[in-house]
Amino acid sequence: MIVDTSQNDAANALPRITGFRLLREIGQGGMSTVYLAEQESLGRKVALKVMLPEALTDEVSRRRFENEARTIARLDHPNIVGIYEVGRTLDDLPFYAMPYLGRGHLGQRIARQHGISHDQSRISSTLRSLPEARAGPPVRDIVHGDVKAENVLFDDAERPQL
Repeated sequence: MIVDTSQNDAANALPRITGFRLLREIGQGGMSTVYLAEQESLGRKVALKVMLPEALTDEVSRRRFENEARTIARLDHPNIVGIYEVGRTLDDLPFYAMPYLGRGHLGQRIARQHGISHDQSRISSTLRSLPEARAGPPVRDIVHGDVKAENVLFDDAERPQL
């Protein structure tokens, strides 16, 4: 029996973005999907956040996503993830590139360390650094709309980033 998987392949295809080689999906939310990719010009791993087609109701939605990325890019704080690039996929979906923080998120660490008292101080220290990230940016009137353990990632120096 031959099964036609061409539609499944199209549905599972990674977006095409000039200058990036997408490797795999690493997360998905209600508005976007995050992919692990290689930025070809610099040979570094990045995370690409690509807006979902169903989240786009009009050009205003696209611009809002891109403006959000530009706003984040203006923030300079050791506990806020930076933005490398803003653009559109070859299918015209908005995306932005940011550092790939592959050391896991706070939710994973809490689940993994649940019940182990010596790591409670590390979790407490992480939680104390987040209000500083939310209060410290030089741009006024910016509020992170989705603060949760899964959005607190760790860099190679084990520094939490929102």
